[in-house]
Amino acid sequence: MSFLAKIEEVCATFIERTFAKSFPSDLEPAQIARKLVSTMEAQTHGEEGRLRAPGSYAVYVSPEDFERLADRADYLERAWAELLRDLAARVGITFEDGGARVTMAARPSVPLGAIAIEAARAETRFSLRMVKGVPPDGVYPIQGQARIGRNEESEIVLVDPSVSRAHAIVEVNAGKPVVRDLGSTNGTFVNGRRVRAHPLRDGDELLFGNTKMRFESP
Repeated sequence: MSFLAKIEEVCATFIERTFAKSFPSDLEPAQIARKLVSTMEAQTHGEEGRLRAPGSYAVYVSPEDFERLADRADYLERAWAELLRDLAARVGITFEDGGARVTMAARPSVPLGAIAIEAARAETRFSLRMVKGVPPDGVYPIQGQARIGRNEESEIVLVDPSVSRAHAIVEVNAGKPVVRDLGSTNGTFVNGRRVRAHPLRDGDELLFGNTKMRFESP
């Protein structure tokens, strides 16, 4: 079964089980569920065989629709989040900040009967600060992951001939940051020791080629 077919099967089964009896003549909760799934699908990205998606979703409806659904808001938010978690587990998606959360609110700019959904990426909590290299004193926030190298597609581009095009990557999984070397020529060092993969703590000094950076966390 294809990825998209599995998504549709899980979504249809869950919606029938969760909303058919509670909202027999009310299509909006099921419509919102389907739009949440399509939003998660659109925001899902792959990195080295792993699928990752945002963990926070805000559902906006018109004030009139919100007033009609407000007395069931807690139930709906839990049911929608359960759908996303169930779907993610079945198709191998990991949420960026450890879990799925859905909130519903009124927004005057949303027309009656319409739905607007905004997905939020994991908040930036970590950064790399330049210690020795170009630009001096540069600070690079890390949102989920940051590829490091001379390649212009990297999130952190280093102008250093001793740095490989794809040198290393810093990833944050369940709030835990790790640096991994990507097979670079000159290696990745943490506090003077060459590493392949290493957890990071506030104040760790990283060396990519001749470029030195400091890992910072709140």
